[in-house]
Amino acid sequence: MAALALWFWLNTAHAGAQSPADGSGRITFIKEFPNSKPDYFAVVVESNGETLYRIAPDDDRPLQFRLSAETTQQIFSLARKLNLFREMEMESKRRVAHMGAKTLSYENGEENHQVRFNHTDVPEAAELAGLFERISQTQQHALRLEYLMRFDRLGVVKELLSLESNLDQGRLAEPALLAPLLEKVQKDKSIVNVAQGRAAQILKKIQAGK
Repeated sequence: MAALALWFWLNTAHAGAQSPADGSGRITFIKEFPNSKPDYFAVVVESNGETLYRIAPDDDRPLQFRLSAETTQQIFSLARKLNLFREMEMESKRRVAHMGAKTLSYENGEENHQVRFNHTDVPEAAELAGLFERISQTQQHALRLEYLMRFDRLGVVKELLSLESNLDQGRLAEPALLAPLLEKVQKDKSIVNVAQGRAAQILKKIQAGK
């Protein structure tokens, strides 16, 4: 009986130690790049897809949204391939221009690992950083559209053109998150017809999975 209890304890402890493999915890990506737009952003992703997007370290009103299961799984899968950022050296040995300080971190209870780099040649790290950049790009469009619809409705058309260009070139992650805003533009009679039509066109592309 004692041997059986010991076997059970060891296997339970081992399963607990391996819990990050199931995608639990929280992954954060921060980019700091002075004199760029934005010069700071942070994306905080929980294992269930719940996400916060901040545009300043002290941003107390972050955007909140839920990533798709596919994108969430991709983020955690890449993090696991990077050993959850444990003792990882990701900085490229090549001399490259400053491209913004990037921080990837993983938290799960008392476990906390992070790594910082300017540019990396590690494929999984580059892919993960690129995915977070595309998430940020999507949310930047959301922030600008919200602002323009309130304070500069004539600027909506230009923003929609930029949004559509980024969508067509694959620079946006989770573009479906923009659908409610685009529907709002499409239905707002106080916005010029050109903007309404453009919003409808972008919506069709998003719904078609472009």
